[in-house]
Amino acid sequence: MRLHRHPRLAGITRRIGLTTAIAGTLVLVTTTGAYAAVSGTVNTAGSALTVRAAPGTSFDAWTTKPDGSSVSILCQTNGTSVTGTYGTTSLWDMPANGGFVSDAYVYTGSDGQVAPSCDYVGAPPRANPRGTNAAISYEFAQLGSTAEEGWCMRFQAQAYGWSASGWAAAEVGGDWEASHGYMHTSGIPPRGALVWYHNSEGTGHVVVSLGQGMIIGSSVGGQVGVDDYLYRTGYRGWSLPYFPVAS
Repeated sequence: MRLHRHPRLAGITRRIGLTTAIAGTLVLVTTTGAYAAVSGTVNTAGSALTVRAAPGTSFDAWTTKPDGSSVSILCQTNGTSVTGTYGTTSLWDMPANGGFVSDAYVYTGSDGQVAPSCDYVGAPPRANPRGTNAAISYEFAQLGSTAEEGWCMRFQAQAYGWSASGWAAAEVGGDWEASHGYMHTSGIPPRGALVWYHNSEGTGHVVVSLGQGMIIGSSVGGQVGVDDYLYRTGYRGWSLPYFPVAS
């Protein structure tokens, strides 16, 4: 049973451009617009809280949040059941760094869900060997690596469990998605979507969406990293993680 916590709401977003107080709610304006979210506080009774790549204890543990630190919850989803300071729950919170923490260790003011549900991409026509969360965890395990520079298309295919995408470059893959009606040019890319860009070399670029306006992939500051989905020019849209000719 979870411990009762009194309701309280706040608003916050990921990438700070401007801070504005509106009717008692803190709104941070970002490069992709304002995301209302809930403000929580980590409570582990001492130790740092593990931040994982996806909502489950088996996914990559890539950083921590100190006990007592504030956390901006952009969305929430269900995952592995965890027993912590506030009882047992399968609810996981996405903080502004793009990872996930168990709600069992976060004071939000409520026993239940207080933020919007995380928006996941739909299933592709051809199933991938790895699902969305496992693919994203694969990429978080490579954070800071420069080995994927120039191999963005292969990196995304391998994240989803394939050996090779079957496309010579991301521009070719993006063209295929667009010509077959899978490219979306409006809306925030949902979690797990492939996010496509043109570039000056004509080879294109592709990363994967974490949801809530964030991505992970290669060529983020010259390495695998997390950023806003409009972190570079040439954005062309997002698609299902569909690899029709991968092997």
